[in-house]
Amino acid sequence: MPSVPRTRNDVDHSSTADSGRMHDLLIIGGGSVGLTMGATWAMLGRDAVVFDRQQHLYGLPRVGHIDHEIMRMLQQLGAEGPTLKDAYATRSYTWINAEGETLLEFPWGEKGISGWHSDYMQNSAILERSLLDRIRQSETVAHMPGWEVVDLVQFDDHVELTVERTRTAPGEPRPVLTGEQRRFRGRYVIACDGANSRTRQRLGIERDDLGFNEKWLVVDARIKRPFSLAFDSGQVCDPRRPTTVLPLGKDHRRWEWHLRPDEDPEDFLRPDKAWELLAPFHVTPQDVEPVRQLVYTFEARIAHRWRSGRVFLAGDAAHTMPPFMGQGMCSGMRDARNLAWKLDLVLSGKADETLLDTYQVERDPHVRDWTVISLESGKIPCIIDPEEARKRDEMFRAGFRPPMPDFPQLAHGVLHRSSDGSLAAPAGELGLQGRVRIGDRTDLLDRLLPTTGFTVVSVTDDPRTALGSRRTSALERLGCAFHTVRPPAPGIPDPTDIVDVDGTYADYFRARDVEVVINRPDFYVFGGSDMTGLTALADDLLRQTAAAAPVPAVTVGQPAAATREHDCV
Repeated sequence: MPSVPRTRNDVDHSSTADSGRMHDLLIIGGGSVGLTMGATWAMLGRDAVVFDRQQHLYGLPRVGHIDHEIMRMLQQLGAEGPTLKDAYATRSYTWINAEGETLLEFPWGEKGISGWHSDYMQNSAILERSLLDRIRQSETVAHMPGWEVVDLVQFDDHVELTVERTRTAPGEPRPVLTGEQRRFRGRYVIACDGANSRTRQRLGIERDDLGFNEKWLVVDARIKRPFSLAFDSGQVCDPRRPTTVLPLGKDHRRWEWHLRPDEDPEDFLRPDKAWELLAPFHVTPQDVEPVRQLVYTFEARIAHRWRSGRVFLAGDAAHTMPPFMGQGMCSGMRDARNLAWKLDLVLSGKADETLLDTYQVERDPHVRDWTVISLESGKIPCIIDPEEARKRDEMFRAGFRPPMPDFPQLAHGVLHRSSDGSLAAPAGELGLQGRVRIGDRTDLLDRLLPTTGFTVVSVTDDPRTALGSRRTSALERLGCAFHTVRPPAPGIPDPTDIVDVDGTYADYFRARDVEVVINRPDFYVFGGSDMTGLTALADDLLRQTAAAAPVPAVTVGQPAAATREHDCV
């Protein structure tokens, strides 16, 4: 059992310290969530160290699905290119029964509000590499693979981590410790160290079990030659063995098979078992090369607390969910984005430290909603009782269609509310990113006018005119940008105009009956109103972040690049 966090007097000073430097942030775990946090921190120009006990990136596809929100996140980081090049824009998701009869087909072909296709199947190894490349371009964020956190001590104003070098050893499935230690100090720590998070265990944080614990065999395979399947993405709703079929980008495929409670997982790790299960798909060794064959326990668990002092949990360390909606990694990346902008404002002295209390307030309900949707979406195709499966098939033949869930929005936290306390649309929704033209350039708005902070967007007048100089200055101190998106006009346009080339912004604002919105740094809408209500929106934002009376900025140490270590440490 990992050690319990020790008090100040228990610290062993024999290990090699990190020269007494104070980092803004220490990130435990170098998977997709930890790398997202590191890359976002690099974008913000802040100092951090990312630790990972593994000496190299995992290098194999683990997570298949991302949505338009995550693609916009990658776009802002300048890391979308490699993922997009290999990604597979999904068109439909199909359920068939044991006889091959189509029960249901979900259309997945719409353009998302983020300016990207609604959903993609991709290779997470490529995504993680692109995030690491973004970190490597940074002068402020260091990546330390091959170092495991072995101790954590909290102080009033910082956290101290002891890390120990690891090495691979023959016959050992995980890296082993070498005895060589170093010590690092940081203002805050984010633990992205997975479902079996040792940090969560050290902090003594329990989890809610939402009652789903099932074992599935997962086989990922590299495509060797083109072949076709009955459907591209979806579920085989066979009560004898429910099965999931997915593309992982353009060069890999995944199959997942449900294990019955009386089956031994070890029997499913033999290579011949994978080929036996692939045989009904008419897939042979000439078609694919398996690159991963593991039995996973799909679970739904959420930590009681996502924060302990200056330590935060993110990703699977805070929550796990079944994969039926493909939102596990997406939710973890949202965690990172949520924490990043709040920590940035606090460390910059632009917001009060209490802003960090809204992290779990916002993310926990959002994750719970996605988890429930994932659980419910898995119940119908994964029926294993033959009679119940027969009744299900008859219902579909009779025209039954399960109701499509309302995809979660933010409902709590840093959002503008009406006088009665209710959210008024579009507060809590994802904000719009559409194509605009500025001068002779046409592209997504965030590409032409990149910003890392809040944005005030209007389709009528310059928002600063309505706000006045005092409020404008206060919002600018918060890092806010101001945009007025105008419809196309005859004649020669002003080269500085932001032109709504597709009418997307006009349609969006008209549908919500607003003239201006304030979008948060994580793309969610803080609130919207007509222009006369903008001052109230601005005052509420400043109040909720305490930005009207900023606290003193934290003095940070030297950039991490001074002692940065990359893949060979």
